[in-house]
Amino acid sequence: MLGGLSGFVTGGVSSLFSVGSFAGTVGVGALTGGLGGGIDAAFNGTNFLEGVLRGAAFGGTVAAVSYMISYFANPRTWELTKAEYDSYGIPESGEALDPSVDTLRKMFKETGWNEMNTGAKQFYADNPTGRYIRKGDFYYDTKKGEDVIAYTRRNFWDKDTSSINFSKGAFASKIKLGFVMTHELGHSTINLNPSLNMYLQVKTKSGYEPEMLPGIPGSDLKPISIEHGAIWGIERDFLLLNGKKDLPLFFNPQNATYFNSWFLPGQQYNRVYEYIKHLPVKIK
Repeated sequence: MLGGLSGFVTGGVSSLFSVGSFAGTVGVGALTGGLGGGIDAAFNGTNFLEGVLRGAAFGGTVAAVSYMISYFANPRTWELTKAEYDSYGIPESGEALDPSVDTLRKMFKETGWNEMNTGAKQFYADNPTGRYIRKGDFYYDTKKGEDVIAYTRRNFWDKDTSSINFSKGAFASKIKLGFVMTHELGHSTINLNPSLNMYLQVKTKSGYEPEMLPGIPGSDLKPISIEHGAIWGIERDFLLLNGKKDLPLFFNPQNATYFNSWFLPGQQYNRVYEYIKHLPVKIK
């Protein structure tokens, strides 16, 4: 009976909180542990407050350890693949830039991104980490088997800020680097909002997975996540701001109609898009 009552109460409390972040996970662990400890103390005739405190400390610690193990076993990383970028048909215009952190910081400041709350904490240039290795001017994701231009990783231990890593291929031109930065800053900005992160996922038997928007059978538009749908929106805004109005993936009649009739009116899309729509800028 005690176990059933404890599970009922703590389960109800857990359902009130979003556990998409480290702090949220620890908070829920502490609350459920505290409730369980208090109920146990009440049934056993011991000090209720001491039971609550002991349970909260134990529950929070277990939750923190579990979260960290899960994070480092399956770190949350978002990437822009070379194939995806190439499919956009964005012309390379201008000379290649120096593939350095200084170049990234300069563009970040010149565009005004440094005055926005983007969550971008660290930049890396031509310096792959973790499961990524260098492959020519790009990175190679050894887990997914894909060539990658850039990727973003959430730092849960640092207020959900992000580290963004750019391959040498991202520096092929100013417009290319600006486009890639817009894409990755979309991810890093979303990372700052734990409740939005949970909104973008759906619970399955195997855990939480990104919630998807459907594609069009027989077209270039395959099912994509709500997050990438919203980022597609700010990519299109970026291209329009920078005079690129005739790219096939974004602006041909079929794809543009689908985007305008499905993405733009959608409540799910707009909730995310509204959060990041300030990011597109004109490259100087």
